[in-house]
Amino acid sequence: MPSMKNNRFYFKFFSFILILLALHSPAGAIETLLQKAEIKSIKGNPAAPLFNLEDLSGKKVSLKQYKGQVIFLNFWATWCGPCKEEMPSMEALYQKFKERGFAFLAISVDYEEKRIVKEFIQKHRYTFPVLIDSKCITLDLYGVKGIPTTILIDKKGKMIGRITGPKDWKNPEIENILNQLVVM
Repeated sequence: MPSMKNNRFYFKFFSFILILLALHSPAGAIETLLQKAEIKSIKGNPAAPLFNLEDLSGKKVSLKQYKGQVIFLNFWATWCGPCKEEMPSMEALYQKFKERGFAFLAISVDYEEKRIVKEFIQKHRYTFPVLIDSKCITLDLYGVKGIPTTILIDKKGKMIGRITGPKDWKNPEIENILNQLVVM
């Protein structure tokens, strides 16, 4: 008959194994990487709400178009100082990942006309895709309380991470997360 001491040993051993498995599962690995990059994980990984917006050329864009891709969804405005601060590193990140199954969508929530946003993007020579949401509908859909806010969406369309405030997107930890998400 096994002793209580043996039972405790087996319980601790199997608990340790379960923790290791959780950390080495894709979800556990991403969770760990998000923490290292100081990105808040989104509990339960809900599905990203769908939307339809126009890009700077007036073309209709739907989130559905990016099914099966990792999506970097950034909410910003031309009048927002912290938004402007992070944009050069966003451009660098976009250039590095744009050919790798990675969708980059910067949603302008400017109330001004589209021309102002377009001039701003051209002036700074940003090439990442910009969508216009002058009615701020997507802010409500995604529960955005302040800008800049960025949401990472996995290939399954699940929201996995959120950052509120400016970020240096050239951070190696962030590149590591995106590399992991793209290959999953």
